[in-house]
Amino acid sequence: MSEYVEPTYAQGFFIVSRIGWVHQIVIFDYYDPESYYYNLVEDEEALTTELEFLKDNMQVMLDQERVTINGARTKPQVIDVDLGFRGSPVRPYLAFFILFKGDFKNGINVYENWYESEEAEYDFDAYWFFPPKAEILEVEASGATEIFGARNVLVISIKRGERISGYEKIVFRLD
Repeated sequence: MSEYVEPTYAQGFFIVSRIGWVHQIVIFDYYDPESYYYNLVEDEEALTTELEFLKDNMQVMLDQERVTINGARTKPQVIDVDLGFRGSPVRPYLAFFILFKGDFKNGINVYENWYESEEAEYDFDAYWFFPPKAEILEVEASGATEIFGARNVLVISIKRGERISGYEKIVFRLD
């Protein structure tokens, strides 16, 4: 990645299935004044190399986290990464496709994630979509949290410069 590529915003989408699969999509938006990523599109080999490098780096970051569901460790895996542009060569985004699984049970379930504490470099929103009839009971996370829908949709918003604690906990009920 060019030293001039600057992250500007990120969104994470977590789609939780009743049987324990969590499909995660994380999209990072960038400002790229030299069109580094746009220029890579012209060179398929260089683009493939860059995307594999980014995929591997994301996996290393995820491997440093400790993710548990109901106390049992699970290991998020980066399945793939995609590069796109938001209407301009200077506004690229990278979308990471991640998958992990836990053993859910009827009743109370607990997702926890421990990771490195840091200061947010950019705004970030995480959207959690739980199955119909699931109910989010408790959330412990940095930033602002809000539960929507029939209490099965969670939004976590982090602002640039905010301190991220390095711990998240979501308690939810499946019936």
